[in-house]
Amino acid sequence: MAITKKPVWHYSEIPQDEAVTALMPGFEIQYIVDDEHCEHDTQAVFGHCVFPPISQHSPHRHTEADELVYVIKGRVVNGQIDENGVATEYECGPGVATFVAKGRIHWSRNPFDEPAEFVFAYYGASSLEKSGLIDLTNEVPIKNEPVDGQRVLPLELDPGLVQHA
Repeated sequence: MAITKKPVWHYSEIPQDEAVTALMPGFEIQYIVDDEHCEHDTQAVFGHCVFPPISQHSPHRHTEADELVYVIKGRVVNGQIDENGVATEYECGPGVATFVAKGRIHWSRNPFDEPAEFVFAYYGASSLEKSGLIDLTNEVPIKNEPVDGQRVLPLELDPGLVQHA
């Protein structure tokens, strides 16, 4: 069924995407503004997500887009690896925004006992597929543990893996 493109959407109007559901089982996630739903969109994605308790979106990178996450309710742990291979995680509650540069390895986790709700955006691509998503679950082992504030993880990764665009 073809989607009618329009300039205004409520997240509840967007059906779950089977590919995204397979990537993140149990998550409620809608890509609201993207090239599938909005005419003339060539550079941005905006979405809404609810992470269930004790869940995670594993390490990955977007080769074609920067990403921004803004927490509305609950808490998540957002992590990323800098160009020197240092992996840092941050506990993020309501009102906290996280920016991830194009090509940088990052992840979001909810190790807590309540759901977390946030919105996200990609800049530089108009869909998840066009963002150049690369799943790095097997290359970057991350445990779904709570973080209080901030912590640096003792990861030993291939230096070529951590270089970003």
